[in-house]
Amino acid sequence: MALATDLLIPGPAGQLAVRTKGLEIRPDKVVILVQGANLSGQLGYDFGFAGRSDYSFMEALVARGYGAVTFSIRGYRNSELSDHPHTVQTEQAIEDTAAVIDWVIAQGFVKPHLLGWSWGGRIAGRYAQTRGNKIDRLVMLDPAIGGGNKVPFPEKDDWWFNAAAYFRDRLELEFMEPEAHEQLAVQAERDEPRAPNGIRAENENGSVAVDPVKVPNPTLMLYGFAAGMQNYMQGGSGRADFFEKLPNHDKALATVPDGGDYAHLQNARHRIWKAVADFLDG
Repeated sequence: MALATDLLIPGPAGQLAVRTKGLEIRPDKVVILVQGANLSGQLGYDFGFAGRSDYSFMEALVARGYGAVTFSIRGYRNSELSDHPHTVQTEQAIEDTAAVIDWVIAQGFVKPHLLGWSWGGRIAGRYAQTRGNKIDRLVMLDPAIGGGNKVPFPEKDDWWFNAAAYFRDRLELEFMEPEAHEQLAVQAERDEPRAPNGIRAENENGSVAVDPVKVPNPTLMLYGFAAGMQNYMQGGSGRADFFEKLPNHDKALATVPDGGDYAHLQNARHRIWKAVADFLDG
């Protein structure tokens, strides 16, 4: 396994928890991985258990010769939050992503690749709209593009509690080894017991969608075949319509079998990782 380095870097609203793998060997290219709405990047992209490193996206990228960097948005895992949890919305997540990208560039890794999963796809896509010149290739993995119908959030809770029971129900067992299915649920409750509910407040009020016309980068849109059926995942339009509007001709739209919204942690993960690395290789 590659050496994992955990550190805190300054962010716009406090310290951000960052994990790196493979940077010590000074790879030619680095991939920055942006989390989804419930799980931090550390758990979402570097999951493992009982000697099983074959669930870690970061390990897969290092094996292909990339450095890998992920992080926790403010209020998630060990990243600081000095405001109300409902303030942790896409704009704030873009600010945190920008801070991590700038930090990676300051380490000497110019124009890193950027990948975002689920909510992270919205964050990464909207980052690219205004600062696409700072990154190389963009991957939107099961992206919750934004826009579309408002999603009710009647509870108005400050925090989302990552109960193991929720993940046991949410993660499709038919797409996942039983032990991994259980371990992810247990680790979520143990290591990341709560997450800010800002994204739910945002989705209820009406989110701003990624504008594909403004995304200049080569882009891969990649889905587990069972993902992206909900309106909030598509931003009120079909994924093919979004894809066609991307202006860069170096682009791809693909689905893989045996996966849902968490496909990169399920049986589809090896195909997901290969498709991503092949696209990043150019």
